[in-house]
Amino acid sequence: MSADDRAASLREFDRWRRLTLMVGRFNQSMERMLADEFQVSLPEVLVLVELRHGPTRGTRVQELSAAVGLDQSSMSRLVTRLEKKGLTARVSCEHDRRGVYCALTPEGADRGERAEARCRTELTALLDAAAYDDRWAALVTRLRHQGPTAPTPTT
Repeated sequence: MSADDRAASLREFDRWRRLTLMVGRFNQSMERMLADEFQVSLPEVLVLVELRHGPTRGTRVQELSAAVGLDQSSMSRLVTRLEKKGLTARVSCEHDRRGVYCALTPEGADRGERAEARCRTELTALLDAAAYDDRWAALVTRLRHQGPTAPTPTT
C-alpha cells in the first residue's frame, strides 16, 4: 500500500468515525424526543415509517428486518411491542399460512405520521446546529449537498 493509499484510508476511517459519533448523538436526541412526545423508540418509528410507505396489506416481518437493519429476533420483539401499544397488528398471509405480515392500525398510521414529521423537523435542527461545529460541519455539508441518492441496499 502506497503512502497516498494509507493517507486516504486514514481519512476515510476518520470520516466514518466522526459520522458514527454524530449519528450516535443525533440518535440519542431523537430517542429522548420520541419517548417524551410519542412514547415510542427510534427503531419503532423506523418500522412505522416503513409500514406507512409500504404496501397497504402490510409488510412481512423478514422484509421489515432488512429494511430497518435489525435481525429477525429483534424485529419480532419490536413488532410485539408495537402490537401491545396498539400501533400494529399481525396479519396472516392469504396464500401462505406460515407468512405473517405486520400492518398498521389507524393509531399506528397517525402516530407514525406525526412522529416522522417531528423527526424530520428535529433532524433539520440537529443538522443546522452541527453545521457550525468544526467536528461535523464537513459531514453536514456532504449530507445536505449530495446529488440524487442511490436506492438503499436491501441485503
